[in-house]
Parts: sequence; C-alpha cells; structure tokens
Amino acid sequence: MSDDASIEQLAVPKRNASDRGSQRRHWLTRQRLCVYAGALLLIYVLAPAVHMLGNSWRHQLPFGNNARDYIAFWSASHLALQGHAADAYSTKLLGAVEKSVLPHLKGTMPWLYPPTFLLFLYPVALLPYEPSAWLFFGFTLIAFVAAINAIVPGRISTLLALAFPGVIITAVSAQNGLLTASMMGFGLALLPRRPVWSGVSLGLLCTKPHLAVLIPLALLCSRSWRTLAVTGSVAVVLSAISVGLFGVETLVAFVRSMGEIQGVVISDNKVLLRIPTFFALARQLSIPAAGAYALQAVSASMAVASVVYVWSRPAAHELRAATLICAMLAVSPYLYDYDLTWYGLVIAWYGRFGLAHGFRRYEREGLILLGFAPLMGLLVVPRVHFQFLPILTLVTLAVLVTRVGTERRGVKGGISVAFVKETS
Repeated sequence: MSDDASIEQLAVPKRNASDRGSQRRHWLTRQRLCVYAGALLLIYVLAPAVHMLGNSWRHQLPFGNNARDYIAFWSASHLALQGHAADAYSTKLLGAVEKSVLPHLKGTMPWLYPPTFLLFLYPVALLPYEPSAWLFFGFTLIAFVAAINAIVPGRISTLLALAFPGVIITAVSAQNGLLTASMMGFGLALLPRRPVWSGVSLGLLCTKPHLAVLIPLALLCSRSWRTLAVTGSVAVVLSAISVGLFGVETLVAFVRSMGEIQGVVISDNKVLLRIPTFFALARQLSIPAAGAYALQAVSASMAVASVVYVWSRPAAHELRAATLICAMLAVSPYLYDYDLTWYGLVIAWYGRFGLAHGFRRYEREGLILLGFAPLMGLLVVPRVHFQFLPILTLVTLAVLVTRVGTERRGVKGGISVAFVKETS
C-alpha cells in the first residue's frame, strides 16, 4: 500500500463494529496533515531566528546556555577520557569542566546516568562542545525518524516525525529523549520477525534502566524467549564493559549520587514542573513524600496490570507495543519532559492499528492531543502549576487496554486479525 493511500485512510477508515455508522470523511485529511506539520516545522525554524535577533548571537546559539543539558554529557565524557570517570558524579568537579566551556552557565548540570550511558557517550568530547552537540542531536533525530518509519513507512511519516513537538522539546533541552525513543521504537518494530536484533535494541535501554523496567515483564508474558535472553545479555555485557573500563568506583559513585538526586527532586519546585509523573503532581499539591510515592506506586501498579493483561494473551502487536510504551511512562517517579518523545511512538503504533482496523470516534483527536502534550507540558504546566500530563498518560493507557478488550470480544474466538506472537 502506498504512503498516500495509507494516510488517506485517516479520513476514510475501514468500517468495523466500533466505528459503524460513521460515513462522513473525517476532517483530518492527508492534505491537512501535511499543512499542519509544515506549519509547525516553519515555526521551529523561525522562532529561534526571531529570538536571536534581539540577543547576542554568542549566548543564544541553539546549544549554548539555552539548551544546556548536553554540557553534562560532554563534560562527563571529557572526564572519562581523562581517566576520571567517577568524578562525573561530583558536582564540584563536573561543574568546573562545565564552566570552562560555558563561563556564563548558572549552576551545575549534574550527571545523573549510570556508567552504561557514559560508555555510550564516551567519545563525544573528542569534538569541541558545540559541534559535538549538533552531531548528537542530528544522529538521534535521524534515528528517531527512522524508528517512526519502521513503524509506519512513508514520506508523510517522516514529515510528521520531524514536526512532532517532542522533537523540539528535546532540541531545546539538548537531551536524549530521541535516542531512547529510537531504541524502544526499533526494538518493538523488530520483535515479530527479528527477535535477536529486537533484543539488541531493547537491551541498549539499560543506559536509562528506569525506562526499561517493564520490558522483561512484557517479553515474559508473550513468551518471547529469544528476545528476552538477548535483551538481558546485552544489558549484562554493557554493564560489565562499563565497570571494566571506568572502574567499580564509578558504579559506587552513581549509586551514592542517587540519594542526592532524590533530595533535589523532592524539594525543588522548578524541577517538579518538568517531571510528568504522579509523584511530581502530588508534591506540587504539598502531599508529603511518602504519600507522593504511594500515589506513584498506584500508577505503576496500573501500568504493570495493563502490560500483563495485554501481553499475556493474543493481541494485535500494534496495541501491545503502544500499551507497553505508555505503561513505562507511568512507572518511574523520575521522568522528564523530554522523555515524552515516547508519546510519538504511541501515536505511531496506534495510528498504524487504526489505519488497518479503523478508528473509533474521537480517537484521532486524542492522538493529536497526545502529540501536542510535550509542548503543553513546557508552556502550560509552569503557568497553571498543575502537572496534568501523568493523568493524560493513564487515560491513554486506559484507552489502549479498552481497545484490546474490545478487539478480543468482537471477533469469533476472541482473536482479531493481525495478531503477532513470537514463537521462537
């Protein structure tokens, strides 16, 4: 099926039991998708240019003081290349390197990641800071677009991926959201037919383990034994290499830094504005830390139950993938706004399912809302001081689980078409 024909089904989906009686063309046509995406891309290009007209070019470069998170990546790599990887977890020593590169930087951008991610970023400081930052962003953007195309192939998918607001949030932050989303996207896209390569991609997420905690559960429930074995092996090998290269003291320093990070998150209201979790929502409402963790535990329990329900029995792979991605955004109390690039994967997987089986009423509008959610988090949450994004995550998860249940009940024998189950 051609790209044009696939996207056109957004306007005229196949009729099924859940969408019966809807014969009018949906307003979200292919032409409008192109126009809206193109307009967003134009805004992304013009807004920084207009902003820089009234400011010093030197201090408003895309990877200067504004998008400053990458300076922690570069500085940690610099210390590792000098043979002092453990010093990356020292605020004082890391801050000294950061200030040598960005003298006008206020405060210190901490290094919050395990040694496995430092292994991944080990060579980035071989280049000067800004070329390194541009290369990192370019590589991760290409990987993200390729992952979306692996899910829904076509030129319009590329355009929509580039225009996805989560991309600009990651660019503004100079962070790794596009990288982790591409790992997850490729891992799930390869799962049905390339279980080994799927395991390699999913195993790379050990670089941010709190985003990968439900992957083994899903693979266990679906009996994807080969993928599970490879995923675990990749994580173990990368961990062993990082410890061997950087020393056990680096791992000890990382574990010790977790307590400091927890204290900052609990007490810093500015940080909470960027954390789209129920923990952050509770803390904004002045609920004690114990109560906030309890609320987050409820969210995590719902996520676990959803994965078990969807992955333990036959279900369309698109719905399985979207459910797992959404569920993992509901587990950890320490999630950041740039991690919401994963919403783009949810949209792609559910969009692919809808193209094949039809959309229910308001589902396409819901996908649009989900697409703009990262931008809403950046612009709206700081003004209303209410972290509503975790609620949106759970609502989306409920929609996915409900659709799985509907598909199971709506077909003879409880099995719908396009079910994918790894048998190897």
